[in-house]
Amino acid sequence: MRSIGWLAGLPLLAGAWIAATAFAEPRLEAALDASARTVAAGTGRDGAEPWLRVEARGRDLVASGEAPMQGALDEARAALAAVPGHRRILDRLGLVAEVSPFTWAAVHRAPDRLDLIGHRPAEIGRTALAETLSAGLPAGLSLRDAARAARGAPEPFSEAARFLLAQVQRLKPGATAAMSDRILSIHGEAASVEAYAGLMADLAQPPAGFTVGEVAVEPALVSPFTWSAGRGPDGIRLDGYTVSEADRAAILAAARLLADGAPVTDSMRTARGLPAGIDARALIDRAFAALALVREGRVSLDDSALSIRGAAIDIQAVREAETLAGSLPAGVSRGTVALTASPVSPYLVTIRRGPDAFTLTGHLPDAEARAAIRAALRPYLYGERIIDRTRLADGGPPSLLDGLTAGIGIIGQLAEGEVTVRDQSLRVAGEGLYPESARRIAMEAARIAPAGWRIDVAVEGRGAAPVRDPAACRETFAALAAEPTLRFDPGSADLKAAFYPVLDEVAGLARACPQARIEVAGHDDPPGTVVPPAPKEAPAPSTAKAKPGAKPGRQAEKPVGKPAETSSMPDPGLPQRRAAAIVDYLLKAGIPADRIAAAPAEAATDRRAVAFALRS
Repeated sequence: MRSIGWLAGLPLLAGAWIAATAFAEPRLEAALDASARTVAAGTGRDGAEPWLRVEARGRDLVASGEAPMQGALDEARAALAAVPGHRRILDRLGLVAEVSPFTWAAVHRAPDRLDLIGHRPAEIGRTALAETLSAGLPAGLSLRDAARAARGAPEPFSEAARFLLAQVQRLKPGATAAMSDRILSIHGEAASVEAYAGLMADLAQPPAGFTVGEVAVEPALVSPFTWSAGRGPDGIRLDGYTVSEADRAAILAAARLLADGAPVTDSMRTARGLPAGIDARALIDRAFAALALVREGRVSLDDSALSIRGAAIDIQAVREAETLAGSLPAGVSRGTVALTASPVSPYLVTIRRGPDAFTLTGHLPDAEARAAIRAALRPYLYGERIIDRTRLADGGPPSLLDGLTAGIGIIGQLAEGEVTVRDQSLRVAGEGLYPESARRIAMEAARIAPAGWRIDVAVEGRGAAPVRDPAACRETFAALAAEPTLRFDPGSADLKAAFYPVLDEVAGLARACPQARIEVAGHDDPPGTVVPPAPKEAPAPSTAKAKPGAKPGRQAEKPVGKPAETSSMPDPGLPQRRAAAIVDYLLKAGIPADRIAAAPAEAATDRRAVAFALRS
């Protein structure tokens, strides 16, 4: 009976098990699944998509997915472990891969579509990122995000991504805007001239923490390609197109050099379209050479034709513009050349004496006047050059050459200075070697100006030398008197460059010894001396730099020898002429006339070098 009783109870037990499986287990599994789904949904906080996926299998939980960071992974595991009623957890969880460098790009795939490729931050869900980046996009432009989640994105990623999206929209389809960690790059072709300008302006101010790397963006293509530079009272204005930022810099540099401090307004935009075969830099040089001839007007380029219009700086500029238009760079054709010239007013001429050159600037009426000025300067050349930058123009005042010649006579006695003619006004300014010469120039200036002219003289002397006692004067002078270098060339009474240092010391000694009187004796040529014939043409002045402060009063060196024939007979007047040349130099150097004189003729007998004598 007992055995039969157990066997009778088995069907009842099986029925109970089946009832529990059929009715209780689904309910328990549903409860576990609901709790697990709540945990999974919690991994999508702050706008991110849930990354955790959980499946209940009876009382077991199967968890899979990649956490954006270790903290999120640990938090998800702890939450699953706390779900009531589970038997075990099958853990298939992991971390999103970390990439370096972190790359992301927006590709302008079609006029109405931008593709996002590379990697996106794992902590930002795809949907949340799309919402962030789509804000502000124009209607009809869609985003397709094919980027994969990854760790290692730079902060703030979203700001940099929005910046790149704004730039790629300015480019034609096929363009790319990308980031690699914190370096941004742009490739493509600008959609318009305005778009290129906006792009370059934005790239100058990238998002904080990011830098701009390679920018390979072609400017937009325009037709016709135009450019102009206008010059007027308000300075220089630049309009039209330039082919690159490098050429813009070259144009601005040329404009500022020509403006010489006047304002330069840059209204140029960058574009392509300059006709093939034209060298942009050669064009810039030629265009500003033409603009230098314009007082008020414009130099313009229309495709390949260069035109010059307006008022020229002078009549010479009209001819120069015609010449320039006939020799343009390859590929550039002559456009309209329409320059007019009026008499220059005010009429300005400046002659400046520097350490190694006389520089002439301003206007002269004709080539004959230019030659006359150069001739007037010739006696004052002691190795200096003449740098002539004058131009020819009508409108010169009466007696212009007389005024300039008078001014040249004054600056010829200065160490440095300049003479300026402004209409019928003459101004001389500079520095004399000695206070005495400066005072004499100031006193004599009023009588040298042409009739009806005003003259202003501002000449200062260099510091006066200290006065020495008579004994020191005699000792110093004895050393100078024995100087062997003052020997004239055969037959010549012209000063030589080797004389100047000694004569300067004599002049300085005379200033320091006001009680002394100096006598100068010339010298004969040795018996039988053959005087060389004069050359047919005088050689050009040497460009060697003259000794500073040793110029006033020197006579220009001339070719040795005056007569064409040779002679062995002495010239009885030659010693006196030589003494007179040195006396003339010392007078112009500031020694008063009552303290310097040539020695009597008999003092030069049988002498072979210049001699000085100090008389108290």
